[in-house]
Amino acid sequence: MKNRKRIAVLMAGVVHSYQHLFLKGILSQAKALNYDVCIFSPFMSYENETDYQLGENQIFDLIDYDIFDGVIYAPCSFTNDHIRQKVEERLDKLYQSPVVALEYDDPRYACIMVDDVSGFEQLVSHLIEQHHLKKIICLTGYKDNMQAEMRLQGYRNAMQSHELEIPEEYVIYGDFWKAAALQLAEDIAESRIEKPEAVVCCCDTSAIALCNKLVELGFRVPEDIVVAGYDAGKDASENVPSVTTYSRPIVDMGVNGVLRLHELLTGEQAEPVTRDSGYLVPAESCGCGGNFTQRFRERQKEICENEDLRQQFENIPMAERLNSMPTLKALFDKILDHLYLVHDLCDFYLCMCDHWDDLSKNSGILEDYNHYTEKMHLRISCTDNRGEVKDEIFPLSDLLPILHADRQQPRAYYFTPLHFNERCLGYTVISYGERFKCYDSVYHNWTRNLNNAFEFMRVKNNFSSINQRLFKDSVRDSLTGIYNRNGYQHYSEKIFAKAQTSEHKKLLLLAVDLDGLKVINDTYGHLEGDNAISVVANALNTCFSLNEICARTGGDEFLVIGCDDYNEQDLQEYQQYILDFLEQYNAESGKPYPVEVSLGFLCQEITQNDSLQNLADEADSRMYANKIRRKKQRTA
Repeated sequence: MKNRKRIAVLMAGVVHSYQHLFLKGILSQAKALNYDVCIFSPFMSYENETDYQLGENQIFDLIDYDIFDGVIYAPCSFTNDHIRQKVEERLDKLYQSPVVALEYDDPRYACIMVDDVSGFEQLVSHLIEQHHLKKIICLTGYKDNMQAEMRLQGYRNAMQSHELEIPEEYVIYGDFWKAAALQLAEDIAESRIEKPEAVVCCCDTSAIALCNKLVELGFRVPEDIVVAGYDAGKDASENVPSVTTYSRPIVDMGVNGVLRLHELLTGEQAEPVTRDSGYLVPAESCGCGGNFTQRFRERQKEICENEDLRQQFENIPMAERLNSMPTLKALFDKILDHLYLVHDLCDFYLCMCDHWDDLSKNSGILEDYNHYTEKMHLRISCTDNRGEVKDEIFPLSDLLPILHADRQQPRAYYFTPLHFNERCLGYTVISYGERFKCYDSVYHNWTRNLNNAFEFMRVKNNFSSINQRLFKDSVRDSLTGIYNRNGYQHYSEKIFAKAQTSEHKKLLLLAVDLDGLKVINDTYGHLEGDNAISVVANALNTCFSLNEICARTGGDEFLVIGCDDYNEQDLQEYQQYILDFLEQYNAESGKPYPVEVSLGFLCQEITQNDSLQNLADEADSRMYANKIRRKKQRTA
């Protein structure tokens, strides 16, 4: 369907279950409302100014906002403030259409929030009402962080509604990660903090770290200390003991994001395709693990299925196969051969920057290679599992040619960066067709193999070019440009072998000596001597046209070797051309000295008993005989 509206989703860390839930809501609602969705995401967003992270961040430079009707922005998925700032600067500068932000309180955007206050209150109330706990510590996130403060408020509400005291030391600001949780466990073990009855954490990551560290320090969970988390990530159910947590309505947030954007674009309110309410997930860390067995078994089945796919990927030497490809075409073919490792894939597109492997872009100037190019090359196109290697040039502003094609059903496309550290190589695009699916860590590692293979190919070609230049320098005479003695030795054996094995082909050898070079050097200087040498080289190089090799084999000595069906007339014409060339030069040069040569021709069919050295010696002897004869003629 033409003129279908298009949504851009800006997100990081799609491989994580939290982002999967966001996207499940976004994609299902977008399909119901007939929107195409393009998700732009780096694989990583943890680091700041590392070369690798800067290369990951380039995916946000790719977006041409003019082709999108609206944007859904998920700043909560970014663990790096620098990347978040980069995205928002581009949004503010380049985009004028509606932007919906998920879990973000910012007046610039239409924001969709989750009520973490009531969710966290329900979690804490469970510990109070079902387990009769009173001394409960709250380990929340960063101070002044919106989610951290909302969860802390939910904790306060639950404690106050049950008329429980909240000592100052019971409120601990942490980091949404492991460090604060590990420190809290140490503080409890060392009695720097009085042992509580329970600790409720702002997220599952902190809860799992705390739970496991307490067990390591000799505490029993939940008998000695109850631990609870928040977010209901998959890791909570996999931990031993499994961690009590709360499932936030993340799918619902994705649905609401699309509904809000649709309302801003059309003025119409649409019905949600699904509703996802938050709910408590009791588990072993609070003593409620009895009903957890079925969920645990289901999760274990899912883990086993994913493990099979992961092991299939790890047992295939994909990286080694890609890096062994001799040409770029072979590399693209081999990438196509390994698409089956990306489970459930429907569409795949590989877009490379123009001149991404340009050998001149090897300087330390980042601007030469750290950005996408105005022209891009679609090198692999796989639509509905039908793949081909091609080279279709398209403008960067189009993002992807197939994106503008007429399709009956909307689709979601994931755009991810191709780069080697800060060197921008291009990007990949995948789609799962009609499935509401996200890529996983296997696809991340699969893509890293591509990054490394392209960089290996680029460096290999660079070394090859350097070697070619070095070889050229090693076989060419720096003064005249014709071959030197090394070049003659390298190529003459091949020509000689061809003459030995070819019927009715003759070997041509011409030994040439520049007459009077020492006199020219001594009388007029070495620059004039070099000039005379260059004149002879030009005479020889322009005389022969049948793939003969012309070489300067000594200071004033030259050799020509060739293999063809020469005849006596050819030899006469060659000799006459050289003599005429020098005669004309001497007449026009205005030099105080003539440039003259002595020639020694040898041209014959070769037998297996002949040797190249003996034949070259014979040509040389004939040249010296010619030199002596000409000298006698001049003195007569």
